[in-house]
Amino acid sequence: MDSQGIEAFHDVQRLIVVGAHADDAETMCGGTLALLARRGVQIFLVNCTLGDLGAQDGSTLRPALAATRMQETEAAARILGIQSTFTLGYHDGELLPSLELRAELTRLYRITGADTMFTFDPYWTGQIHPDHRAAGQAALDAFIPAKMPLYRPEQLAAPGAALSRLERIFLFATGGDPDVIVDVTPVYGVKMEACLAHVSQFPEGEKSLEWMRELDRDRGEAAGLPYAEAFRRVEVW
Repeated sequence: MDSQGIEAFHDVQRLIVVGAHADDAETMCGGTLALLARRGVQIFLVNCTLGDLGAQDGSTLRPALAATRMQETEAAARILGIQSTFTLGYHDGELLPSLELRAELTRLYRITGADTMFTFDPYWTGQIHPDHRAAGQAALDAFIPAKMPLYRPEQLAAPGAALSRLERIFLFATGGDPDVIVDVTPVYGVKMEACLAHVSQFPEGEKSLEWMRELDRDRGEAAGLPYAEAFRRVEVW
């Protein structure tokens, strides 16, 4: 299949992004999110964990770090144009694709009315972070039950809730040959600014993010672009 660019998201109106930690979405697909927000897409961000292990200093208390990371998430969301953020209460490093997590994600699919979902590719063998794999697996596992009226029917009693309207799924942090390559060069400064809002994770500023720049540069080079982000489309029937 020939790869597409931002036009792959032409029909997207309401997007939910499921990550494991604060800064996952920003580093993996922040440029694409900025482009879609500028187009008027409503974006909802889910961080499954509290991010309470990602400290540079071993003396940091985990509850304090979790609070900091939620504040940083909100700051980054304002920069990217994300409408709402949700942080679930799982501890960093302990996330599993459990039935409980699946149910929490179905609830969010139903209350946001999202038509499209972005998440980690849980099948990429190079994805060594277990939280990333778990977030992606749970996000995919929630797709079908969220459309079934007998699954957790109490969720449908919430104001504005309805059976899931998800129609499209795209995976980021994917291996192999992605089929969507997005030119994020025009908004790369915005992506970098959103990432830098996570001061606790990137204390040396852009120097701390050289790995991300190199990744985006390499992906862009393969497509003849300065910077790019990549996705793999999941065929949904």
